[in-house]
Amino acid sequence: MSFSPNLDLDDAVRQQGGKVPLTWARVVTKGVANFGDVASPVVVGAMSGCASLHTPHGSHGTRLAAIGTIGQDAKWGTVHFWGTGVDAKIRSFGNRSAGFAAAPHTRYVVHATRGPHSRRTLLQAGIQAPPVYGDGAWFLPRILPRPSREPKYELGVITHISELSKIGLDAQTDHVRYRGGQADGVRIISTLHEASWAGFHSKLLEILSCRRIVSVSLHGLIIAETYGIPCLPFPFTGQGEIRSDLEAGEVDHRFADFYRGAGRTHLPGFAQQRHEETRWEQVMRSVDRLWSPLVPKQLESFFEAFPLTHKVGFSQTEWPMPEELQMQLTWQ
Repeated sequence: MSFSPNLDLDDAVRQQGGKVPLTWARVVTKGVANFGDVASPVVVGAMSGCASLHTPHGSHGTRLAAIGTIGQDAKWGTVHFWGTGVDAKIRSFGNRSAGFAAAPHTRYVVHATRGPHSRRTLLQAGIQAPPVYGDGAWFLPRILPRPSREPKYELGVITHISELSKIGLDAQTDHVRYRGGQADGVRIISTLHEASWAGFHSKLLEILSCRRIVSVSLHGLIIAETYGIPCLPFPFTGQGEIRSDLEAGEVDHRFADFYRGAGRTHLPGFAQQRHEETRWEQVMRSVDRLWSPLVPKQLESFFEAFPLTHKVGFSQTEWPMPEELQMQLTWQ
């Protein structure tokens, strides 16, 4: 049985007893996970049939990095990138804010990046990276199909972890722009959840219970897009409806990276200042008017670039996760 066509990665999985050494950004608070980050072991598990072992960004061994803006944090050993984002302003050694550079004593094997911005950052640092783009979270509907039920909320508003008062399951944000709206069917959603399969699934169902989504979290948008829920970014700068050029630095680099990789050149959104109350009816009208379905252009190429042995096929519409594997998944 081969765990990977890449001999070093295959050996690394064997050394961990069949578990994939996987890097993702984890929440240090016990019992709490962040949805977008832990989508990585879920998707990798469904595609490979293997549970993952959380591995630090700085590791002397061989490991895989998949979902998240984590490529800039890798150092030492060998790291395989698949759908990974890279922050051009940060490096993993020395002066962290000096801009991305290849870490000493580190071998980068890039199979795919989240988008062309991450690829360009790697190329400028002398790291080879193919023009293959995607985010593994796009495959979640195959793992956990959307229930056939009417949405409970008219609008879901997904916050970013940095906006929360604390890192906890009951964490909230006190920004004025999130106030009100309950009477209009607005649901404020944190990406934090119980660190378990049940917690992950419950958070996904909360997002899927919304007819529309606006989000500060990139993976809030990716989840909405891949499940076909009308959605828009919800930035702090500007006011009202906006249309951003994805190559002009007008939008968060993570959003620009993903959407450029999916084939978009511009991104509509609805901007609202933190200290001002939001007119939720206006937000909903804007989502209905501005959103159009996203169809990534390289999805099959991205699937084929997965560096572990595939246990599922691209043509399969469902990749059910065996209960035994669900129980083996690592969340922290």
